[in-house]
Amino acid sequence: MDSQTKPIPSFKNPPVTEVVLGVQYDKLKSFNSLHYGLYGSKVAGKYPKYSDRPPLDSTFELFGDKQKTFMKEVKMYTMPPLRRGWYIEREKNRLIQLDPEHFFHNWRKITGEESYPRYHEIREGFLGLWGDFIAFCKELVSEEIKPNHWEVTYVNHIDKNEGWENLDDLENIFVQWSRKLTDGFLTVPETLEIKQTYAFPEQKGRLHVVLQPAIRHRDNKECLLLRLTARGRLDSSEPETVSRHLDMGREWIVRGFTDLTTPKAHKLWQREV
Repeated sequence: MDSQTKPIPSFKNPPVTEVVLGVQYDKLKSFNSLHYGLYGSKVAGKYPKYSDRPPLDSTFELFGDKQKTFMKEVKMYTMPPLRRGWYIEREKNRLIQLDPEHFFHNWRKITGEESYPRYHEIREGFLGLWGDFIAFCKELVSEEIKPNHWEVTYVNHIDKNEGWENLDDLENIFVQWSRKLTDGFLTVPETLEIKQTYAFPEQKGRLHVVLQPAIRHRDNKECLLLRLTARGRLDSSEPETVSRHLDMGREWIVRGFTDLTTPKAHKLWQREV
């Protein structure tokens, strides 16, 4: 049985603290400030709180010659770019992110005591919101959405004293980390940042992995922040197509997370499969 036919790994107590599912699309040229309020009235029953945030840059996964020749577009503005709206539920664990080129849905821990609701529940919530947003754009923006990328992100907080005490202990958590120094001259690193990318077969997307130390905002505790983002091309807004791509991204994230972390860490997180 190869890795692609094995069951997707599962953990009873994973360190995941946030999951983001989303779609990036060609800029909605008719979208303006008025639409933030119109959309807010549509979702106010469940997402009554609102917050303005800076707009997101569009990100594209390119391969081969396109990757070599790609240059980021220089944007010339006659007016400031439209903001990104956050529509937040009362309990604050879920939010919708919206701007003229992005539609994302987050689940996140706020107190730290919340149970992770699992991917399939989060996905179904996103797909329902996505279908409603498509209808909203047709009715009130008078524009059809043209998706270009899908995205899945998992943010993990690996707390200090849960398998590690300082950055010399990362080999307890991550299989690629070794402190076997050639001459033993260097001491424990003060900080670090590790970035890796992995291409999917047939250029279907990429997995981006970032590891860095952090101080968690809610309790000022030290942790390792491990962010895994899967992203790839998307050419349809149909929920079934979006769902299939999100599922692929989630599988790459979970299998990648499992590959990168040690059996010792898996015991801490109570691996089930």
